[in-house]
Amino acid sequence: MDKKIALVSGANRGIGLATVAALAEKGVQVLLGARDLEKGKVAAKTLQDKGLDVEAVQLDTTDEASVTALVKTLDERFGKIDILVNNAGIALDYAPDMTTAEKLMGTFDVNVAGTARMTDHMVALLEKSDHARIVNVSSALASFGLRHDPSWIYKDIKMPTYAASKAALNAMIVSYTEELAEKGIKVHGVCPGLTATEATGYQGRPVEEAIQVIIKFALLVDASITGTFENDEGTIPW
Repeated sequence: MDKKIALVSGANRGIGLATVAALAEKGVQVLLGARDLEKGKVAAKTLQDKGLDVEAVQLDTTDEASVTALVKTLDERFGKIDILVNNAGIALDYAPDMTTAEKLMGTFDVNVAGTARMTDHMVALLEKSDHARIVNVSSALASFGLRHDPSWIYKDIKMPTYAASKAALNAMIVSYTEELAEKGIKVHGVCPGLTATEATGYQGRPVEEAIQVIIKFALLVDASITGTFENDEGTIPW
């Protein structure tokens, strides 16, 4: 039980999988959360074959039964977790034949309600850790400060549904920071930036670079730091 235990949602590919690998390479025991357990097992095996301490677990953040079942399993096996990375997310702005309302409901179900469900249920395990950190994968597209900056590099990107969901997530980060402080749980929002994954059509920078801000806050030692919203360049305006 000397190892830190991390749970990463939406982790069978892309940013989630790279985060699992990087944490495991740092000596963390990592649980790879995937909606489809078989796909999760395939992804986990690629890391297990490298000698990394990774295990796939079934996790659908939009399904109450899936989340509560996992909490029960983790409590019985470990009695705690140290790091929760809320990575599972979706973007439907470019989905054809969907109304704005349908896009909002589908996106908020994963990006907002799913993250809240994970956080609420995992608190009981996190508060048993002496290194309890929640890292929420957000986006600079949610920054009201940056969106009003005419010189911002991404000012012309139009993803209103996705941005709205991440702005709601950021509001929750602020609230959870205050709510969980007395339990010793630190809460962070991070932006990996435009990353070359299947979800972006492989546009952007290498995933290994993008996840470094996630790893930084997942393993942060300074217990005085919480309630942050950052990318690898520093603080992002809310």
